[in-house]
Amino acid sequence: MEGKGGNPEGGEADVGVASDGDCRSPEKHEENVVDKRRNKYEMAAYWDERYQKTNGVFDWYTDFITLKPLFEHYCGRNSRILNLGCGNSELSESLALGGYTDVSSIDISGKCIDMMVKRCRESKHAEKLKNLKWMQMDASKMTYKDNAFDFIIEKGTLDALVCNTDTRSTLTKIIAEAHRVLKVGGTLAVITYGNPDARMPFFKDPRCPWRIKVRRVPYSPSALLIRTLRAMLNGKPLRCVTPEMFAAAMPKVKEELANFETAEDMGPEKSPFCYAYCCTKMGTLAPPPMQSEDVADEVFKGDDESEKVP
Repeated sequence: MEGKGGNPEGGEADVGVASDGDCRSPEKHEENVVDKRRNKYEMAAYWDERYQKTNGVFDWYTDFITLKPLFEHYCGRNSRILNLGCGNSELSESLALGGYTDVSSIDISGKCIDMMVKRCRESKHAEKLKNLKWMQMDASKMTYKDNAFDFIIEKGTLDALVCNTDTRSTLTKIIAEAHRVLKVGGTLAVITYGNPDARMPFFKDPRCPWRIKVRRVPYSPSALLIRTLRAMLNGKPLRCVTPEMFAAAMPKVKEELANFETAEDMGPEKSPFCYAYCCTKMGTLAPPPMQSEDVADEVFKGDDESEKVP
């Protein structure tokens, strides 16, 4: 589901930055047009149709290079990793090429999974990608056994559902299912544009206790570049970009990346960063899950070695 079809000129996806406005408040911006558009995002048929119309790669929000410190912090090379709502991102392939040996990827779209299997089989790195596991699966009712994974990452899947009240129950089920299939001490990493005030309420189910750290993650350079170019184009398609626009955009992108640690959160269309909610599964006798006021806004630098998976 991650890539929304991977079409940067398709009108709905905007290089990993929310395209339907700022939906960060769980109480607002979830009616009328947004409501009507969002409820289709939990339907396999919708995503099958989107992937039928597109080829290529689309990484929602950020990429493996940017997230590499997170994986190094929470995962060992032999950790069992699940990419939930993989879309047509290169994340799973990058993990395999980076030496991670046990990576599974699921998406609600069978068409997407077929595309990814074919892409890996035809890749020049096919030999190194042959052990990747791909499966069409609904993340709200996964068929994996309990305590199956050390680490789960989702990037944009929950955001596709969060802006619609009708799909909130699906979102809650996905988080509960992630908790179920994680080992105790394993971590779910949710990559989202939503700030803690908006996202922490979704992790409050007492039946699924988490220890949560919220960290800033910069948008990928390509995401920031395309966002800057779109602003310059003022509604025109990306094919209208000129060399002069590229030259003018690059210094702005470099400045945003250099200052993302201290930048103000101005919403997904203007901030140079998104958030990583690193949710570590606690045992059934654990204290209640962390509340939003207990969560620090940190920049991820892999500094807490005590939580690293061996």
